Amino acid sequence: MKRIDLDGEWRFKAVPSKKKLSDERADVQQWMPASVPGTVHTDLLAVGRIPDPFYRLNEHEVQWVDSERWLYRKEFEVGKEILGEDVIYLVAEGLDTYARIKLNGKTVGNTANMFVEHRFKVKRFLKAGKNVLEVLFDSPTIRAKRLEKEHGALKVALESHRVYIRKAQCSFGWDWGPKLATSGIWRNIYLEAVSHCRIRSIFARAKKVTKQNASVRVDIDLERCTKSPVVLRLEIMGEGFEHRQSYNVRAGKKSVTINVPKPRLWWPNGYGDHPIYRICVTAEVGGNACDTKTSSFGIRRVRLLQEKDKEGRSFIIEVNGVKVFCKGANWIPSDSFIPRIPPVTYERLLAYVRDAHMNMIRVWGGGIYEQDVFYELCDRFGLMVWQDFMFACGEYPQARWFLRQVEDEATKAIIRLRNHPCLTVWCGNNECEWIFCADHPDKTPDDMSGARIFRELLPSLCRSLDGTRPYWRSSPFGKGFPNDESNGNHHQWIVWSAWRDSGEYERNHARFVTEFGFQAPPNRRTFEGVTNAEDRDPQSEVMEHHNKQVEGTERLVRFQAAHFKLTNDFDQFIYQGQLVQAEALKRAVEHWRRRKFKTAGSLFWQLNDCWPVSSWSVIDSAMRPKAAYYYAKKFFAPTLVSVKQGGGRLEVWGTNDLLVSVSGELEVSLRSFDGSVAWSKRTHVDLRRNASNILMRIDNSGYAQADPTQSYLLVQLKARDTVLSENRFFLVEPKHMQRQPTSVTMELEKADGIAYVVTLKSKTLIKNARIEMEGEDVEVDDNYFDVDAGISKRVRIVSQSSKELIRKRLRLRSLWS
Repeated sequence: MKRIDLDGEWRFKAVPSKKKLSDERADVQQWMPASVPGTVHTDLLAVGRIPDPFYRLNEHEVQWVDSERWLYRKEFEVGKEILGEDVIYLVAEGLDTYARIKLNGKTVGNTANMFVEHRFKVKRFLKAGKNVLEVLFDSPTIRAKRLEKEHGALKVALESHRVYIRKAQCSFGWDWGPKLATSGIWRNIYLEAVSHCRIRSIFARAKKVTKQNASVRVDIDLERCTKSPVVLRLEIMGEGFEHRQSYNVRAGKKSVTINVPKPRLWWPNGYGDHPIYRICVTAEVGGNACDTKTSSFGIRRVRLLQEKDKEGRSFIIEVNGVKVFCKGANWIPSDSFIPRIPPVTYERLLAYVRDAHMNMIRVWGGGIYEQDVFYELCDRFGLMVWQDFMFACGEYPQARWFLRQVEDEATKAIIRLRNHPCLTVWCGNNECEWIFCADHPDKTPDDMSGARIFRELLPSLCRSLDGTRPYWRSSPFGKGFPNDESNGNHHQWIVWSAWRDSGEYERNHARFVTEFGFQAPPNRRTFEGVTNAEDRDPQSEVMEHHNKQVEGTERLVRFQAAHFKLTNDFDQFIYQGQLVQAEALKRAVEHWRRRKFKTAGSLFWQLNDCWPVSSWSVIDSAMRPKAAYYYAKKFFAPTLVSVKQGGGRLEVWGTNDLLVSVSGELEVSLRSFDGSVAWSKRTHVDLRRNASNILMRIDNSGYAQADPTQSYLLVQLKARDTVLSENRFFLVEPKHMQRQPTSVTMELEKADGIAYVVTLKSKTLIKNARIEMEGEDVEVDDNYFDVDAGISKRVRIVSQSSKELIRKRLRLRSLWS
C-alpha cells in the first residue's frame, strides 16, 4: 500500500453564504494560508483576521465565522506509479462537518458527520503530475437551523438546532465552554493506493480466560481487489509470548483462535499491571506484501454486576473477577479547537489522573470520540474508560436519514476503539432520558424522540461488533426514573446547581455516581493570560463572561460565604473558591467510599477545561491543578481514613481498595491550633481487603469542652511509623476559626535531578498552605495542605531554577496569611 500525505500547507478563503461580507471582512474572501489538520478559527487567528476568542470578551467578535462557507484548497503531485495501483482512496479521517469535496474540478463526495472517517474512490479523478483538491465547508449553524425548521424543534438544552448535526455538541456553547462552532479538516487527510487487497480491521478479543490459559479470537476483515489467493501472516507478541502463523484465504474475512498460556491480565490502575499485547497482520499476494496493519489489545474480562440488595440493585464494575470501586473524573475536549491539542497535553492530563489514584475516566457525550493517543495512554496507565456515544442533553431525531448517520458513526467508532482494554463501558448518551423525564413526569424514556437510537440501535451494534464490555443506555439511567438512587447510575446536581451545599452529598445513597461537582476559579496566572488588570475583579463583566453557567458567579459567592469570610481581594477569592470546591469533593467522595460497594463508583465533574474559565474542573485550561486536584490525591488514595459525623458521635472509617488487608495503628487526637494535645487515643486496627469498615467511635462529649474555634481532631493510620492516611475534622467552618499568627519556617534541600524538598515547620497550625513560585509554574507532590503545630511537613517540588533562585521566589499562602 502506498500513501500520499495531504496534511500541512493549504490555502483557504470565505465563500459568503450571503451575497457579500461586510466591508471590514472583505479580505477573508482572498486566498490565505491554512494549516491541516486545523480549524477555520485557528487559521483565521494565525493570519490575524480574528482576535483571540479566549481573550476578554472576544468570543462575541467571532460569532460571524460559523455563518460563512469556507473553501480549502491543496495542490499536490501524483506519480504514474501511484496511478497504476488497483484502487486509490481519498481518506479524510475527520471533516467538520458539512463538506463537498472536489478533485480537479469534479465532485468526489459530500459529508455530514464530524466524527467519522470518510473514504472515497478517486482513481478516475486523478492525473499524473499536478492535482487540485478542494473542500468546501458549509455553515454548520445555518445547515442545522435549516434542518430544525424542516423537521421541527425538539426539547433540547441550550442551542436546540445542534441535535440535527453530527458534530461536537459543545461547540455550540455549554455551561463551561464558549460558543465556537468550528469548520475544517480536523484530522489527517491523505491518498491511499491499494493493490490486490486492504486490511480493513483487526479485532482481538479474549473469549475464555483462566490463570493457565486465555483463548483469544482474532477477526480479520479484508477488502479484496483480486481473485488471487491472499496469504495472511499473523504475529502476536507480548511479554513472554510470541505467536506466528500464516493462513491462505479466499474470502473477505478470516477468524482464528489463538491459545495464550499463562496470560498476563490487564488490570485497572491500583489493582495490578497493564500489559499490552501487540498484533500485526500482513496480507501478501504472490509473495509480495500488499498491506500491513498493527493493533494492540489486552486480555481481561469485564462484567457489570446488578444484583438485588436491601437498597435496590447494585451497579458494580467487575474486572477479572474482582469488584472495582471506580474512582475518577469526567473528560471534555481540552481545547475548543481540538486539532491544536498536542499529544503531550493528553499525556500530562492522563498522568495527573493516574497519579491521583484514579482508575476511570468518562468521555462525556457532548464532545468527541477522542484521539487515538487518549486511548493508548489509558491502556498504558490502567485507566478504565466509560465511553459515551456523542449525544447529550436533549431529544434527537429518529428519522431514517438520521438513523443511517448514527449507524455509520457508531459502527466506525466501535470498530476503531474495541481493541483497547481500557474501554470498559459503552454508554448511549449523556442525560437525554433524565432531562426528558424530568420535563415530562407522565412519560417514560421510551417516549423520547431518539429513544430508538439508545434502546435498540446502539446496543445491537455493540453486541454484534464488540460484545466484550457492557452497554448502558444513558448516564444517568436505571429502572424507573432515570436518575433514581436505588439502581443504575446517578448524577448528583442538587448540590451546587440547585444551590444546595456539600452536606447534601451525605444524604445521597446512589449506586454509582458518574457526575457531581462544584465550581472554582482557575489559577490567577491562567486568568492573567486572557484579561487586563482592570478585569481582575470577581464581578467584572469579563470575569462573569468567563463563567458560562447561568448565575455561576453568584454561586461562587454564595458558597464562599457559607465557609469563608467574604473578600474583594481577587487572589483571595480564587484561593478560597478553590478550597470550597476541594472540600466539597472531599466530602462527597469520602461518603461514597465509606459505602463501598453499596455505592461502587464516584466520578466527579470534571477533570479538565477547554478554555480559561471558572468551572467544575480540577485542572484548568493551562494545565495548572487547582486545590481540588491535590485533595483528590488523598481522598482517592488506596487506603483512606475518614470521619463521619451524626447521631451524637463521630465515626472513624477505614476504606481499603487493596486486594490485601491492611493492619496498623489508628491514632486520634484532639489538638489545639497551638499544638497542645487534650487527649489521644490509639488502637490496633485491621482494614479488610477491598472493603470499608468502622474503626473507632467517638462520643461528642470527647470534644465538647474544647474551644471549637481553635481545636480539631487529627486522625492518622500508621504502619511501622509510616503514615498511610491521615485526615482532620474541624469543629467549625474556617470563617469562624480563630486566626493564628504566622510562625513557619521553610527549609530547602536538593533531592535528585531537578527536584527539591521543602520542609515546613510551624509553632501553630498552618491551614491550607499553598506553595508557589513567583513567576514560574513548578510541579509539587502536595499542595493546599495543613501543617500541624510541631509536626514537620515535607513537600517535593520540581523546578528548572537554581536553588538560590527557588529560595528567593518561593512563596507560601495560607488561610490566615
